[in-house]
Amino acid sequence: MSQSLGVSRSNVYSLARTNRRRALAACALVALVALVACDDKNSTGPAPLASTVVLVAPAPQSATVGTALGAPIVVVVNDQNGNPMSGVALSFTVPSSAGSLSAAQATTDANGQASVTWTLGTAAGVDSLTISAASLPALSVAVTALPDAPAAITAVTGDQQSGTVGTSLSSALAVKVTDKYGNPVPNVTVQWSDDAGGTFATATTTTDANGIAHDMYTLGTNPGPEDISAIVVTPQGTMQTVFTEMGS
Repeated sequence: MSQSLGVSRSNVYSLARTNRRRALAACALVALVALVACDDKNSTGPAPLASTVVLVAPAPQSATVGTALGAPIVVVVNDQNGNPMSGVALSFTVPSSAGSLSAAQATTDANGQASVTWTLGTAAGVDSLTISAASLPALSVAVTALPDAPAAITAVTGDQQSGTVGTSLSSALAVKVTDKYGNPVPNVTVQWSDDAGGTFATATTTTDANGIAHDMYTLGTNPGPEDISAIVVTPQGTMQTVFTEMGS
């Protein structure tokens, strides 16, 4: 009975030592995990830096000369990880011929975005806006300034010709249609008529990209001056220019 009791106590002591070692190992593991977690929590990566300026929307745009674009120009500034950055100062510039902006500078908001409203100049064509931030590559945005409505028609070539009655004039008649700023206006219908019974290659022509429309004219059968009218009809009224030719 005594021997059996002694073995039992030895086993108990051995088990206790084993459990103690296991408990110490578990505590050490918990402490290591806590240390690593604390270190990860306190560690920091590279500070975010403005990296790119990107056009958000919309593009491309166009508007009539002298008017504002239908929507503001919006850009976003991203850091080196592609995340939007707030508080970045941007500069917006356009040539004097390209109109004006609602602001020359703006700072990105909480979404990393900044915007300006652009009123185009009075010269038709492609205008560009440059957006820059510190040492970042500048962003260029292009829009198209469209001519205004037709406001004038003028003779370009073909006036004051003479020829034999019943024959075609040697040079084509040409007119130019412009808006109130002097920009050529394309795709305008020009109507041709005369007072001497002559004939035209076509009764109507359309202005090209340079605002020019051409037609050929054959003199009437009676000698003398012949007046030819080139007419443009608009919602605002009728415009015309007159050529005077001489048949002999």
